[in-house]
Amino acid sequence: MLNNVFRHILVVMSLVVMVLFSGCFTTSTHTAAPPMIKHSGDVPTAAMIPIINSYEQTTADFVTQYLEACLKDRNVFKFAPKTDVDKAVAASGFNLSKIFGLSASEYAALAKTLGVDYVIHGVVVVKKTLLFTGWRKDVDLAIRIYDGRTGSKVDSWRSMTDFAWTKNATALDAQKMAESAANHTCSKMMQRGY
Repeated sequence: MLNNVFRHILVVMSLVVMVLFSGCFTTSTHTAAPPMIKHSGDVPTAAMIPIINSYEQTTADFVTQYLEACLKDRNVFKFAPKTDVDKAVAASGFNLSKIFGLSASEYAALAKTLGVDYVIHGVVVVKKTLLFTGWRKDVDLAIRIYDGRTGSKVDSWRSMTDFAWTKNATALDAQKMAESAANHTCSKMMQRGY
């Protein structure tokens, strides 16, 4: 009986230690940028359409920025300038807020306007939960790449990242979450050849 009591106390103490030493920021994925391995030779062109989020657009904007920079720095794609992409999207009148993205013909039209081989688009969802130990946010990033000629989906990636804070979120948290999710997705995208 004494052995069972001791075992129970040990389990409770282990849980308390895990909570105390978990830190104010944890994630299930690598927060560091992927290795700076540059692809050699000519690379295809792409347009990064702004990633959408209905409730936390700041996080989505950061993800768009970080993901494009990561892929560009590693010479995976040569990207159309952001100003050109923004103009083409505005002129098209396409509804980017659709959760399942645009139609194949709409992606093909954007690619033709921008003169690119691929269109990259996606959605990020951030769920916020108050736990006993503080705030938790789950970031679900879904990125898809579309063929510029047909508009059909070529590939897709999903990154599930969870974060915990002992205090309320700040604007900096959105940047940290976006960077981690973008780095995780970028490392997956680097493994494919286009």
